[in-house]
Amino acid sequence: MNKFLDPDPSEFKKMEKERVIKELEKAIQKTEREGREEDVEKLKKELKALTHESFWDILFKPIY
Repeated sequence: MNKFLDPDPSEFKKMEKERVIKELEKAIQKTEREGREEDVEKLKKELKALTHESFWDILFKPIY
């Protein structure tokens, strides 16, 4: 079926997550240039929380 007419919700979530990660990476670079170390650390923690996969998530990931 056409992906445009019947979009996959998991694919949409994946694309949204990638967009947020890219925005965070840009924000980190900008704050590093401005020299705001406190904000850089906060943004890096937020990025790590988004990108980190636990051992259990990897182990029990559904196989398609």
